[in-house]
Amino acid sequence: MNTINFWPILISSVVAFAIGALWYSPVLFGKEWMSLLKITEKDVADMKTRGGMWKRYIAQFVMSLVMFAVLAFIIASSNGSTATDGAFLGFFVWLGFVLPISISSFLWKNQPFKLILIEAIQYLVTLVIAGGIIGAWK
Repeated sequence: MNTINFWPILISSVVAFAIGALWYSPVLFGKEWMSLLKITEKDVADMKTRGGMWKRYIAQFVMSLVMFAVLAFIIASSNGSTATDGAFLGFFVWLGFVLPISISSFLWKNQPFKLILIEAIQYLVTLVIAGGIIGAWK
């Protein structure tokens, strides 16, 4: 079994953070996402002034580290050694875990399908790119 390197996990977490920032910005899906969740600009401003936003950013970054450490373990366990191997496994992690959980949210939490689509595809992009980074790292 290959060893797990912390650096690609850290880099993948930073890249995931950047993807999320762009994905949920007004440039891409931020306005639609906020509308679907009934979050207003005032709500965001209130979170920023109360200091709660940084706690969420830190928690999200830590969860990304955990997610990519598990992905790195899966890639190493399957002897993945290329960006293609990693991206392929990132896709299958998304297909086997994220997509079913996302569909369950749609079915049981009565969330709009468009919201599920925005969030699930963001995880698809993130896991495929992170898998590629982790798989390519020597």
